Order: sequence, then C-alpha cells, then structure tokens
Amino acid sequence: MYLTEKFAEFVDDLKFEDLPEEIVSLTKERILDSVGAILAGAANWTYREQFLDMCDKMGTGNVSAFTTGERKYPLARALMIDATFGHAVELDDGHKYAGAHAGTAVVPTALTISDELKLTGKDVIAAVVAGYDIVYRIAAAMAPAQIDKGFHPTSNDDTLGAAATAGKLMGLTKEQLANALGLAGLYASGLMEATVTGQLSKCVMVGNSAASAMEAVYMAQNGMEGTVSVFEGKDGFFHAKSEHVDVDAVCDGLGKKYLITDTYSKMYPTCRHAQPAIESVLNLMDEYHFGPEDVDHVWVGTHEVAYTLTGKIKAPRDSGEAKFSSAYGIAVALYEKGFGVCHLNPEYTNDPKYLELAERVTVEQDQDVQAVYPKKRGAKVKVFLKDGRELETEVYDLKGSPNNPVGFEEIRNKFTANVKTMMPEKEMDHLIDLIMNLDRMDSVHEIMEILYRQIG
Repeated sequence: MYLTEKFAEFVDDLKFEDLPEEIVSLTKERILDSVGAILAGAANWTYREQFLDMCDKMGTGNVSAFTTGERKYPLARALMIDATFGHAVELDDGHKYAGAHAGTAVVPTALTISDELKLTGKDVIAAVVAGYDIVYRIAAAMAPAQIDKGFHPTSNDDTLGAAATAGKLMGLTKEQLANALGLAGLYASGLMEATVTGQLSKCVMVGNSAASAMEAVYMAQNGMEGTVSVFEGKDGFFHAKSEHVDVDAVCDGLGKKYLITDTYSKMYPTCRHAQPAIESVLNLMDEYHFGPEDVDHVWVGTHEVAYTLTGKIKAPRDSGEAKFSSAYGIAVALYEKGFGVCHLNPEYTNDPKYLELAERVTVEQDQDVQAVYPKKRGAKVKVFLKDGRELETEVYDLKGSPNNPVGFEEIRNKFTANVKTMMPEKEMDHLIDLIMNLDRMDSVHEIMEILYRQIG
C-alpha cells in the first residue's frame, strides 16, 4: 500500500468523536491563531491591492476571501488569497522541527468549504486535524534536506494538507482521496530562493498551495487518476526533494498520535529562525534591566540555516527584508521591548536609530547550535554593555513552542493585538468566542460573515 493510500484511509476514517478533548481544544486555538495571521496579513501586506487586482483577472465565481467583501471568486482563488494573506507577515504557526506552516492553507480551506457546503464546526475541526497531520508527517520526514535542496516546505507540503482537508469535507472516497494526494504531490511547488530576493511576494507561493490543492481535489472528484506512488516512487516527492526518507516511519502513530500537538505559535512577525535571537535579547532585558543606550554591541551564534536566512541583512529595504533580519529584529526589540507587525512599516525600517544599532549586531554560525539542529532550533546571544558587562543566554524552546506553550490567553492577546484595528472590540470578542465554541456550532456561517467583511 502506498503512502497516499494510507493517508487516504486515515483522512477518511478520522471522526470528530474519536478526538481527545485536548486535541479539540488545541485545534480551536490553532484555528484562532491562523485566522489572526490571515487578518494581520490582509491588513498589512504591501502588495494586497496589486494581488487582488491580479485575482480579479483570473476568473469569477461566488465565493469571498477573507476581508474582501464581495463574493466574486472561484473557491480555489478565494483560498489562494486567504493562504497568501496568512503567510504575508510571518505570523502563521508551524511545525517545531520541519519549518512548515500548516495552518495558513489548511484552516481557511476548512472554514470556507464548510461554509459553502453548510457543514458543522465539528466537521471543520476534524478536517483541520487531518490536514495538519498530513503536512507535518511529510515535512518532518523530509527535514532538513527539503530546505537544503532549495524547496520551501510550506508551499510544497501545504498542497498535500489542504488537499486532504478539502477532500475530507467534500466527501471524497478513499480511492479519490489517494488520487487527490497523488495529484497534489505533482502540483506542489515553491523554492527557498524566495527568502533571498522577492521576500515581499514569497507568500504568494504559499497561497498557490491552496489553489493547487483544490485543482487536485476537483480532478480526483471527477474520476481522474492520480500518481499514488508520488511520495516513495523512484522519481517521487521524497527522492526529488529530500534524502534518506524513512518511508516506514512516516506513518508511525498515524491515527493515534495527532501531530497538531507539534505546533508552535509565532509570537513575533519574523522568520522563525530570527526569533530565538530576538527572544534572547528580550529575556536579558527583562532580567538585567538595561536599555539600548547601554548596549555596545551584540553577538548571535546560530545554525547554518538561520544564518543563511536571517543573518546577513542589517539594513532592510522593506518589510520583506525586515522579516529576515535578525539584526534589525534585535535593534527593534532593544528599543521597543517587543516586536510587532507595526515594526515592519517604513517609519521603523527607515529609522536611523534602529539601523545604527543593527549595524552593531553580528550573526555567525556556532558549532554548538549547529550540532543540535534540526532537533533543536535556537541561538546563543551575548550582549556587550558599555559598562563592561557581558550578558549571555541561549534560547531553543521559544515562547509558544510545544515545550514552552503560552496557552489560550496569550493566543487571544496575540490575536487582539493584530486584529484590533480591523474591527470593533465587541465584534472581535464575539469572533473569538465563536471560534472557541466551534465544536458546538451547527454552522460556521456567522464566523465567515465576519471574516468576509471588506477592509480598507
């Protein structure tokens, strides 16, 4: 039996009633966090209007995307918009080892299809659990070689998770689900080069994963065969995009251990690999009570991937580069005692005081940090103060990670901080309550009516 067939059995057999209470609760938090990331991206992404104009030219339909108001898109295009927004400001959750962000494609796929088909909140939750599981099993099996070979895990692997989510909600048979996953594996794409140039439009390839997933599901639903050997085949996904994948281990605990528990929440709108250094500085400030005026220089030691992605930019030219600059993130953290979406705006990225301090931040590869990668992804940080003190710490389990969870209240606070400018407080609180009571809802329509309302 091929992996596509094993995954298809798992997706088809998964029932809400079989999910432990803690998984249901965690899934609702993941949905809330992902919705918040999508709304934050919709409000803050530089290319929003250009992107929506392009989408208007790509066909018409009767589905709305988050924050766009009018129901005018085909379903696949609406989901592409949602998933693009979800990755736009780097606030989407992810897998603790694999560098894949499942929620940005899986959650809007589940919510929107459930609204269109008049399904229940329980249906949404089960489909989200299935989608996360597929993304994480594939991504974790391929890490870190998938990135090393130049493939972007989220835009590749989310195609599979979104296909599983959509196929489950649309009632595909096991055979159709296997075909859909086989087709989705062919359509999966996206390159890490988007983190080097064109960072501001990197999120579009993640959006494309949701659109490609829908194409695969529609084709399978209409009886077309898929490449069911797409993962383990001689010229398949694993061989092309990774190395030495243990195919037998991919399904370990399938249907018994739900990998959505391996999710971290991003507390800062930057590349995940920049965040250990930012959090380290914040921790040192909290412990030793110093400010930016006290700092002479900062040294960061990290692993090769983090250095390559976030260690080279000191003077970001735009919000895209700001999300991939550990030096800029540290400078902002020192001045602002935090790092939020607003700090990606030009009034911050162009401010000489941040840029001057960022120039005094050195990021290097560290052999100790590299030795524990990818099982641990962190950084060592030394802050050298002008009074001669040298403060040192290291962070591997970031705030919001499975080993350092933040809980519902901090997820709610993150949501509120990123969404408060987009809707009245009363409506925002109502939206949060609706999502957190999703398993009691016979319809998600009330949630979607709020999310579809136009902004700007």
